[in-house]
Amino acid sequence: MILEPLDKRNINWDSSCLEIRDCPFCGTENIDPSYIRPDRRPILKCSNCTSYYVSPAPSEDALNEFYSSYHETYFGGKTIIPSSDPRLKFIKKDMSHNRKSTYKVLDFGCGTGSFLYQAKKMGASVTGIELNSSAVSKCHKLGLDSIFLGGFDILRSLDEKYDLVVLNDVIEHPLNPAQLVTELCGLLCETGKILIWTPNGDAIDSDHQKITLRVDLEHMQYLTSGAVSALCHENNLSVWHYQQLGFPSSGNFITNATEGAWTSKLKGRLTALLRSLKLVGLVKPLLSRLGFANSTYSTRGNYNLFCVLCRNK
Repeated sequence: MILEPLDKRNINWDSSCLEIRDCPFCGTENIDPSYIRPDRRPILKCSNCTSYYVSPAPSEDALNEFYSSYHETYFGGKTIIPSSDPRLKFIKKDMSHNRKSTYKVLDFGCGTGSFLYQAKKMGASVTGIELNSSAVSKCHKLGLDSIFLGGFDILRSLDEKYDLVVLNDVIEHPLNPAQLVTELCGLLCETGKILIWTPNGDAIDSDHQKITLRVDLEHMQYLTSGAVSALCHENNLSVWHYQQLGFPSSGNFITNATEGAWTSKLKGRLTALLRSLKLVGLVKPLLSRLGFANSTYSTRGNYNLFCVLCRNK
């Protein structure tokens, strides 16, 4: 099935840099594509772990070049995580059960540092690794000193053990996500956990619009419950938490391009008016449901997969 464009940020991958690969989670060889994305990349479904993945995929060099300006091009250099985000709630709860004096968090692919900034405010000792130099600079401006520029090379140089390793919108990007999880397991303390937030591959089968495969075309694979099981089996891990929730950001949708221009102005003016009248608190739940407030995170939907993995005892 050839999928129609939905994201106005289409990517033209260099056809000379494409490489065939097997399932990036369990290594199974698959041949026939299930879908063709709007960027003309074939999407295969693994016959073993049921994950979806791109093959042939852009080479590692092509991906590194793409990500060199990723945050500026796609996010304007900014990402915002509301305080009600379920990931932050999980950290707060996990910290409360931690008996050590210091709760250490490592965020691999930390972006501009919004998540680590929140974790630091909660009392965690935070470390981040990020490939984009501009994003690292923004982290430093937030007062996040232990942020390193790089990738796997930095992971292998760390001599700390962490209570929580975070992969926020990361595992869908690299060509070797299973190797990444294995590397991160070596940095966990005895009771350490890996938090993964990623587009939910299991939502693809039930969604007749196939939105997951039509947005964010830099994604190289889509994690499913079967792929999670494969990662756990390979690394002696168990599932601590598993949740499907939320919706994709629609700001870049082709169908929302015109709508976004006038609704954003309307939302801003209405919110400002309510603030001036000191009525925001009274109508905040309604505003949040209508998308006029960004201080809460909607748990409706199943676009995102939020799972936490822990060591087997």
